Amino acid sequence: MKKLLSLLIFVFAGQTLIFGQFELRPVVGITKSSLKDFTDVDIKSQVGFTFGVDLLYGSRMYIQPGLHYESSKNKLVPNSGASSKLKVNKVSIPLLVGYKLFNTDTDHFFNSRIFTGPSMSLVTSVDDGGSPLAIKKDDFKSPVFGWNAGIGVDILVFFFDLNYQFGLSDVFENLSIQGIEGQNSKNNIFYLSAGIRLKL
Repeated sequence: MKKLLSLLIFVFAGQTLIFGQFELRPVVGITKSSLKDFTDVDIKSQVGFTFGVDLLYGSRMYIQPGLHYESSKNKLVPNSGASSKLKVNKVSIPLLVGYKLFNTDTDHFFNSRIFTGPSMSLVTSVDDGGSPLAIKKDDFKSPVFGWNAGIGVDILVFFFDLNYQFGLSDVFENLSIQGIEGQNSKNNIFYLSAGIRLKL
């Protein structure tokens, strides 16, 4: 029974490799980061940016691993009045699973998609603009995990995605600066992105 099951899995994997489709998807976009669960501080989200590349593999149902560089921005205004323009740069590695709503065999020029999946982010640098708060890279946890859910549209060789990432893990390692308590803060991120579909 185990040998038969292994054989069936092998055959299915082989069929998928033969008939599956690969697409390389360079992508650029804007982000809006929203830090949550701070106390004694007002947080104002600002627009950041992202760019990277995804590899979409499959037909109607697909998997989509990616590698992105992201820069998120927030303005922190604690009750003490010493504001901080916080810029966090990171490398993000999403692993999405998606479904195309139309049959790819009959619709080559237009399709719409839904997708979801986890992502892992590694903080590369932090800039607080020289604020007295002195928030630095060591104050952040790395990696940080999130969960994505979104929709997308494919038009000819172009694609457009709208995605929201829910923060799953705490952002800060042990932040307690001038009355800011942020040890349990989560980071939710909104993405609006576009790119080109390159069939392989």
